[in-house]
Amino acid sequence: MRSRDFALSDYLISRVGHVPRVMATFPIVKDGGAVAGVIIASIDLHWLSELAANAAQSAGTSVFLIDSSGTLLAGSADQVAFFGKRFAEHELTREILANDEGTITTKGFDGVHRIIAYARVPWTGARLAVGLDEAVVHSGIDREISFAYAQLGLFGALVLLAAWFGGERLILRPIRSLVRTASRFGHGDLQARAANGPWMAEFEPLAAAFNDMARKLAAREQELQIANQHLDELASLDGLTGLANRRGFDGELEQAWRQAEERHEPLALMMIDIDHFKLFNDRYGHVRGDACLRAVSETLSLVALEDAVIVARYGGEEFALLLPGIDIERAIGLAEEARRAIEDLLMSHADAAGGVVTISIGVESLVPEPGQMAASLVEAADRALYDAKRRGRNTVVAHSQFSLRAAS
Repeated sequence: MRSRDFALSDYLISRVGHVPRVMATFPIVKDGGAVAGVIIASIDLHWLSELAANAAQSAGTSVFLIDSSGTLLAGSADQVAFFGKRFAEHELTREILANDEGTITTKGFDGVHRIIAYARVPWTGARLAVGLDEAVVHSGIDREISFAYAQLGLFGALVLLAAWFGGERLILRPIRSLVRTASRFGHGDLQARAANGPWMAEFEPLAAAFNDMARKLAAREQELQIANQHLDELASLDGLTGLANRRGFDGELEQAWRQAEERHEPLALMMIDIDHFKLFNDRYGHVRGDACLRAVSETLSLVALEDAVIVARYGGEEFALLLPGIDIERAIGLAEEARRAIEDLLMSHADAAGGVVTISIGVESLVPEPGQMAASLVEAADRALYDAKRRGRNTVVAHSQFSLRAAS
């Protein structure tokens, strides 16, 4: 009566037969617009179900009609158990009733995943939906894909077979050769080069470029090795005296200590300090001080020329001489020679007791024992040097003698 148009009711149970039905109504409108009456028709839902069943002939196809309240009115045979039930809260129902038409992929009322297309029934709030079982749809697609893969695999196999027969000699062998050569070069074989055998025109520039690159890299590597060796040597030398510095001495000490331990031989060390050198610098200046350091270093090198494995400027005015295979008596004798040689230089030193530059020397000689560190040799010689200074300088003290005296 309000719309003056065709209308269809939602799901209801008839009062007379108590069977599920929907009511269709159509108004009779006079020329003046007044409603003269309403035609009412009762529609048997079983008839709609038979109609839906005829529409759902394909496997996996489901047809159903749902009213605006979410009640399933009719449908194909797979929906019979749900006729008359309300699915207002079901995700499928909410989606269908939210739009006049569309497509959705979700679970149906029976839990089966379906691809469902739906549309609103004209003049009503009902929706007619047709669903296709997703598994059935995909099975057909899967078959097509499998067939396509099979065709692709067969075609690929034929191509590979042709490539193997036709390209083994002209393409694959040269590539393998280049890969092997590059692998050797990458593992450090700087002399690796591509073979001079026959190449396809496409590979000749690549082989030539690789060989040229390898030659240049090998030359550059050799230059870097020489430069690194030179830098390492410079880093181990004292710039003023030309002797080994502390870094060079420490490296040589560790090596000499290991050799002495392996051979069970003594290793001697002299720790030498120029007496009152700070006073010398303060009085005569740094230029004379540098000249003094150079003179002492040259003299020590000459005295220990045949016996010392290294003469080093240990730091400041302190020097160290490492003497492999020398026992304590021989080491004391060499130390005394070195002390006299410096004194005989007669370099003026007004603040020294004798008026000339002198040195104090601490000596120690050890046969390394298992687990003993090389630092113990340095510590012993350094303590002997301290004792030599305490005695008045310009003297030689052996650590073993110092230890015996301290014990007594």
